Amino acid sequence: MMKKSICDTLRRTCLILAGSLIMAVNLKSFVRTGGLIPGGFNGLTRLIQEISALLWHWEPPFSVINFILNAIPAIISFKFIGKKFTLYSCLCIVLTSVLTDLIPGIAITSDVLLISIFGGIINGFAISLCLLTGSTTGGTDFISIYLSEKKGMDAFNIILGLNAVILVAAGFMFGWDKALYSIPVSYTHLRAHET
Repeated sequence: MMKKSICDTLRRTCLILAGSLIMAVNLKSFVRTGGLIPGGFNGLTRLIQEISALLWHWEPPFSVINFILNAIPAIISFKFIGKKFTLYSCLCIVLTSVLTDLIPGIAITSDVLLISIFGGIINGFAISLCLLTGSTTGGTDFISIYLSEKKGMDAFNIILGLNAVILVAAGFMFGWDKALYSIPVSYTHLRAHET
């Protein structure tokens, strides 16, 4: 029984590491290169970075913003959803955030349509790897699971609305083309969590 538990923990940790690494590479090589804003708290983090760069010519680290945004939802998840689930999810958040700051961005293509499509596919794959472990990538997932399990609400429309607000803000501040090209990335984020 103990050996099975150790193997399960190792399998989960490896999948979370792989998913986090893929998501970080995607954020740096596709999302950032295309100037896109993905869905969820990663998108909100990117939007805050872009606003800071525009207003103060300084881009704060991805990890710092992402940790702050995820702090309260993680505490709520730990208290109401489950400790093991939350700890694995926090591992994913920490790894993705730190790797996003550490990994250099490599521009694979400058075609924003290709970036949008493949960035969305890669994002969905990375999220799926984390979901296979019985964890999540954090942020809006914590909120949606809490609302679903504890309040009996379908949070899909709430999260979709939050993503729409993020994209509208990005559109007003940085141009509608980048906001519209961000929709496939945001959509795959939502759909990966629904399956």
